[in-house]
Amino acid sequence: MTSLRWPARSLWRQLLTPLLSLWVASALLATGAAYWLAGRTTNTSFDRLLTDDARALAAQLRWTQGRASSLADEETADSLVFDSLARSHYLVRTEAGRTLVGNLAMDLPQQTLATSTGTPQLFDLRTGGSVLRAVALRLAPTPADEPVWVIVAESKAAREHVSREIALAIFMPAALVGFVIVPLFYLGIRHGLAQTRRISAEVAQHGLHDLSPLPTEDVPAELRDLVQHTNELVLRLKAAIDEQRRFVADAAHQLQTPVAGIRLLVGDMRRIQRADPGQPADAQVLAQLDEVAGRAARLVRQLLAFARAENAAAVEDQVFDCAAMLAEVGARWQGPALAAHKQLQLPGADGRAAAPPALVRGSPTLLGEVLSNLIDNALRYGGPNVALDLAVEQDEVRISVCDDGPALDADTLQRMFLPFWRGAHGQPEGSGLGLSIAQRVVQSMGGSLSARSSSGGVAGTRIDIRLPLKETKSLPA
Repeated sequence: MTSLRWPARSLWRQLLTPLLSLWVASALLATGAAYWLAGRTTNTSFDRLLTDDARALAAQLRWTQGRASSLADEETADSLVFDSLARSHYLVRTEAGRTLVGNLAMDLPQQTLATSTGTPQLFDLRTGGSVLRAVALRLAPTPADEPVWVIVAESKAAREHVSREIALAIFMPAALVGFVIVPLFYLGIRHGLAQTRRISAEVAQHGLHDLSPLPTEDVPAELRDLVQHTNELVLRLKAAIDEQRRFVADAAHQLQTPVAGIRLLVGDMRRIQRADPGQPADAQVLAQLDEVAGRAARLVRQLLAFARAENAAAVEDQVFDCAAMLAEVGARWQGPALAAHKQLQLPGADGRAAAPPALVRGSPTLLGEVLSNLIDNALRYGGPNVALDLAVEQDEVRISVCDDGPALDADTLQRMFLPFWRGAHGQPEGSGLGLSIAQRVVQSMGGSLSARSSSGGVAGTRIDIRLPLKETKSLPA
């Protein structure tokens, strides 16, 4: 069952969405906080005004021999508590229930009874299906005076109206700013991504044969690493293509000689047959034709081996003991060495130290072929003695093939691993691919192949194979 995946979003949308979301969230949070603070401030201001109205009515009270009275009549009282936004309600009455002045029909709420003299108490009051905001003030100049309650109330609609106006005054500028900020976000991101579109256009302008690096002068810092890595990849690709072209050209050049020889020999045979159809084929010409065809077949096999060497190690990938592989390959070449009247010395023979167990990862078959190729070259072109050696050096394994033949000059040491290159002593049947194939196989296993030769024209040549040591348990005895 395949899992569902969201469709890929553009980079422009991935940048714009969080910015807009952050701005909208900030705007809503700021508007809500401002509205709450404004409402709180509005309520505090209205409560203060309501308390001032109650004190203004209280200032009209007088006590004569303990009996309370009000100097303000209905008209005067109305003017003292007048509010242009909403009608005010008031009541001035004694604690015994005698009304002095007022237009508010209500009983004293229970929460006001505990209020100390002169301390205003604010509370909500329901009357006639509406909610009023009220303030109660108890007055009694002396204990002998009759206590009087002054209550002033007003509708909360005025407060809500002012709060809505404040909210609108806050929200409308924020909404208008959005019409400016959103296009600025859009244009800013579009301008910032223009560099990516320019780089994409430059990549698109590169044709199949144009592998030049991209310019990095005006590239933003965030994209510079991407462009530099792309340039490195392009350079590696260019080097690989150039190497492939050289390989194809060299392969064609190498195949040209045996193919031309085959055509020449076949032409001779056809001329002989036309001159005398009954004459049998010339045995010498057939032998030469077989030799040339065999040389071409060997060259084709080595060309295929060279092309596949880089990936062949992945086919057989295992941990194996180099010492056991070295002993097996060395024993197999003892016969050819004796036939060539040369001596092949192995570790552990003739008093030499035995090779220690050395575990590496890769293909033992391919590494054995590499070692066979090096032994074959040493027997062909080296002196009478060829020695194999194996040593463990820190975190790597070194396999050496040494001969005591003539020393190689610096130019030969530098070019001997190039494809199709053959030294002055190269035999006609050689193709110059053996060492190149060996180098590719060793490199595919994470190692290296190097050669060095003694100075003065004597003391032979030594080729070293170095492979990373595999950290694992020792081999069983």
